[in-house]
Amino acid sequence: MSREAMQIALEALESDPVSHAGLVNRKQAINALRQALAQPEQEPVAYETENELWWAHSGDINNWIRKNGVPLYRRQPQREWVGLTDEEIAQGLKESWVTEQAWQSAVWWAEAKLKEKNRD
Repeated sequence: MSREAMQIALEALESDPVSHAGLVNRKQAINALRQALAQPEQEPVAYETENELWWAHSGDINNWIRKNGVPLYRRQPQREWVGLTDEEIAQGLKESWVTEQAWQSAVWWAEAKLKEKNRD
């Protein structure tokens, strides 16, 4: 997603009226967009035209290639998994209305699901 598209999506999410049912999803989307926008914009390492590859640092690259070529980027290194701390889990329990056993089960389930979704 381009930075411009992320900015438009963030502004739309922040400006629309919020319903109770969609509040959590909207907050997650807003936080994800804010984090993505906070990252430095990557420079392409090369551009691909119809049948050629142009390295971005070569002296032969020109504005036409930059405008019409497909930019290619390095793959971002995967971030190390960071789970909730025991203190954060305990604080969540204090703020919830469920039993400790139900809360702990929900935390374990969510953490396992997130690890599964974020595997390479």
